[in-house]
Amino acid sequence: MAEDLALFSSLFQGAFPEEWKRDPEFVRYLSELTSFSIKRLTREPDLIKEEQECVLNSTQNLAFNNYKTFIQTAECSREVFREFIAVEDHVNKLIDKLPNFSSSCKQFGKDAQDISSKRKLNSLALSRHTQLLEILEIPQLMETCVRNGYYEEALELSSHVKRMEKKHNNIPIIKNIASDIERCSNLMLMELIQQLQGSIQLPSCLRLVGLLRRMDIFNESQLRLKFLQSRDYWLQSVLSSIPKDDRK
Repeated sequence: MAEDLALFSSLFQGAFPEEWKRDPEFVRYLSELTSFSIKRLTREPDLIKEEQECVLNSTQNLAFNNYKTFIQTAECSREVFREFIAVEDHVNKLIDKLPNFSSSCKQFGKDAQDISSKRKLNSLALSRHTQLLEILEIPQLMETCVRNGYYEEALELSSHVKRMEKKHNNIPIIKNIASDIERCSNLMLMELIQQLQGSIQLPSCLRLVGLLRRMDIFNESQLRLKFLQSRDYWLQSVLSSIPKDDRK
């Protein structure tokens, strides 16, 4: 078969395209031609023409009998083409919007994470409601203790808040509570000094000095000076109340 193909290629050089040589049907037909007689070879062009006319008639009949199908196929092809154009347009628009959509998704994820964190904090705060309420009420409780003379309890509350502030000094609410406690401590200091300036016995004086010492506002020298100033104030008030003329 390869020899027949080489022979035909040399005899009819340039008579047919090169790609025909790689067509199995063409190669098979060449093989058949080599086996034909002279009479058959002379009739071969007429036979090919008759077969061509037969194929043409069959094609025309097929087209005539099925023209509606061909029309529908063409219309379907046009419709499919239009749909593909529309799909391509939608895809391009989608691609253009993908960056913004991606950014929105990331922002949504971040917002959802923030909401989840806040929700956890709220749940934790709700579960610790009683403890938080007790902490928030410390300034009011200390002020009540001071105004009612419960100075020991007030000092304990003040010490407790100082420990909290030292441990959680980065929490704003703790700073606010510490500020309120400092205001209550100043109120307590004023009351203790006022009592030292009054008419009291030695045990009461010692008790007041002990409370002032525990407040840790004055050092020892300042505390002694404050005590003397307060008692001097009381003494001067007593002396000023004594009549200066001797009336009988």
